[in-house]
This record gives sequence, structure tokens and C-alpha cells, in this order.
Amino acid sequence: MKSASVLGCALAAYCLFLSAHAAQAQESPLGLYVGAGVGTATIRQDPELDTGYYGLSREDFGWDAFIGVRPLPYLGAEIGYLDFGTVHSHGYYAGGYSWGHAADNAPAGFAVGYLPVQPWWDFYLKAGAARLYRSWDFLPEPPCAFLTCNVAAVVTPQVGSTTAWDFAWGVGTQWKMGPAALRLEYVRVNTSNSANAGDPDLLSIGVSWTFF
Repeated sequence: MKSASVLGCALAAYCLFLSAHAAQAQESPLGLYVGAGVGTATIRQDPELDTGYYGLSREDFGWDAFIGVRPLPYLGAEIGYLDFGTVHSHGYYAGGYSWGHAADNAPAGFAVGYLPVQPWWDFYLKAGAARLYRSWDFLPEPPCAFLTCNVAAVVTPQVGSTTAWDFAWGVGTQWKMGPAALRLEYVRVNTSNSANAGDPDLLSIGVSWTFF
């Protein structure tokens, strides 16, 4: 009789659990989640042979924020914002030495494919597009002659920016603790036009919260 009571209580608890889980699934069938991450970003600019510019690769603090859905265990979608920071650059450019800054940021959208390893652990791949906005400024050095430099010469700063859609992809893993998850992720934008040549990337650690 005692074992029957224990079995009955266990069955009742299990039924309550299934009912609660079903109610939560009905409230948010898409698996809606939000999150953000911080990490190390790299901004690059490919060399330009026609001007003699030797290229750029600098690291800075970067961050991202995102909102996504996961209606299926193996498939979801995500939109977000990537900020690759602002870096200082210096080097030979267009016949002289220069100092400047470069900044990259991009709204992005991804399809996300998941590989569940454990109920609490996933690997995932993401692929999509990013609208990369790149801005820069640089100040050429004053003109110089043999052993002298005209430091009083007026030097005009060069300022510019570009915006273009580019392919973006990422890979990551996440550890889930109830509705919260800890994420480790690498994302990169593959630039395809000459003005934006040089692929920025971000290695970040972040958190997300799923609304069941």
C-alpha cells in the first residue's frame, strides 16, 4: 500500500510537470531569447598596392547584443548588433606617414543551426548577412625636405566612411542553466568590396535569457 502511494505521488508530480511545461510552451512557442556579450574585436584593412598603404590589423574592446528565436531544437534565427570598436592606426600611406583611427559596426541577421550535446550544452553555427559601417580618419605628416620638415604647413585631415552588405558567420557554444545561458562565440564579417576590404571579427563571452 505504501509503495502504491509513493507511485501515485510520483505519477501526479510527473503529470504536473508535463502540464507546466506544456503551459510554458504555449506561452512562447518560438523559444524567444535575448542576450549580450563582450570581448576582443579585431579591425583590419587590406594593403593597397596603388597607394603603398601597408594595411591595418588592430585589436580593441568589442561587444554585441542580440534577440533570437529557437522554434526547433536544431534550428533558429537571430538578429543583433556588432560593435568592433575603434582602433588607432599609423603607417605609410599615399607617399607619407600618417596617424588615424578606424571604427567598424554592423547590424546583422543570422540563421542558426544547433547541435545539442546534452540538454544543458549546445554547439551552434550561424550564417547570414551584416550591413558593415566603416568610418576612418587620418592625418598625413607635414611635407619634408632633406633634413627638414615644414611643421607649419597646413595638413588636411582625410575623413571617410563606407556602408555595404557583407556575408557574416559565427560559431559558438552555450551552457544552459534553466532560462539563462552562458555563451562563448566567435563571429566574423567577410568583406567583399574593395572599400571595406579587411574582415572584422569578435571573440566574446556573453549571456542570454530564454522566455520559455
